[in-house]
Amino acid sequence: MIGFKKGNNISPLKRSVRVKSLGRLPSLNLGYFLIIGFVIIFLARAVGVVNSNSERGGYAYVQMLNLSMPMVKTQVYKDEAYAENKLSVKGVVAEALGLSNINLIGIIGNEVSYFSEATINNPEVRDHNRGFEKFKVNENTIAKLTPEEIAELNDVSKAYNPSLKKTLNSAKPEIFIYHTHTMEQYAESGVAQTNNSDANVVGVGDVLAKELEEGYGISVVHDKTNYSVSYNDAYDRSREGLQKYLSEYGKFKIVIDLHRDSVENKSLVTTTLNDQSLAKFMFVTSQNVPTYDANQKTVDELYGIGSKLFPELIKPTKIFEGLGGINGFNQGFCEGSMIIEVGSHKNAAQEAKLTGKYIARILAEYLNGSE
Repeated sequence: MIGFKKGNNISPLKRSVRVKSLGRLPSLNLGYFLIIGFVIIFLARAVGVVNSNSERGGYAYVQMLNLSMPMVKTQVYKDEAYAENKLSVKGVVAEALGLSNINLIGIIGNEVSYFSEATINNPEVRDHNRGFEKFKVNENTIAKLTPEEIAELNDVSKAYNPSLKKTLNSAKPEIFIYHTHTMEQYAESGVAQTNNSDANVVGVGDVLAKELEEGYGISVVHDKTNYSVSYNDAYDRSREGLQKYLSEYGKFKIVIDLHRDSVENKSLVTTTLNDQSLAKFMFVTSQNVPTYDANQKTVDELYGIGSKLFPELIKPTKIFEGLGGINGFNQGFCEGSMIIEVGSHKNAAQEAKLTGKYIARILAEYLNGSE
């Protein structure tokens, strides 16, 4: 009988089974480390993008919150409070991945430094080569009216007061008109936005400018540049344009960023006056600028004149507080700055254009009435 030593009483078969049951430790895959490292780097870059940005509204955070908590958007979120913000979730991701400059100018600029954004935005370079201006007025920005509209608009408006007319001094413009959301359209366009000035706010600006100059002798600069090629950074673009004109002409007495509203119920933004269907209008100001008191004083006086002359045409002034108008809608560069919203997308363009003549009368009462 064969014996076994003490402590060595496990058969080879059982020992084999035991080893197999323990198994081997899984080998670490290098791919996992690469993915984790990429995620960490991406998150760090994304946080850096948000922290380095000057926007105070946290638009990207709001978007993420709305995606995870839809009730927040339904109950408390206001789209207009972030109208000036461009730092969306998409923007943060694109910038963190280094894809924010993927456009024609960006690609060419990366290869040929002369065409980079910094060079193109340099006034000295731009003045030597006007062909590379970032914003350029062209034929599409000029209002082209139909014969019927021209006939009606050429008629002397019953809003007109010839006693307010003075001699035009084109060397010193008094009013600057521009359109941050240049392609905001009216009902007949049939699309969300249009660069056809017959059907957008630019056409309204043309009527307003013409009435002020020809009817009241008030010199106007009407900037028709399309600043809304990208909606969320439109205020950044229009800020550049505004500063350019302020540098060229000095301060204006009144600066108007002309928009239209987004009211769905047309009856709320339409009235009949002097046998014409007109779009109601509204002044908008923001408290988040150092010139707010002066801006609001001007608007209050204009509103007082409008509510006295045409009470059915003017809506109560809208004042943005707190995060509303987060960067002040560019109203901090010149006293007398304001937004004017004429009608909504439910109004016909002609209704808004005809209202332009009434707004001109109010402005003329303000500027020329005491002269």
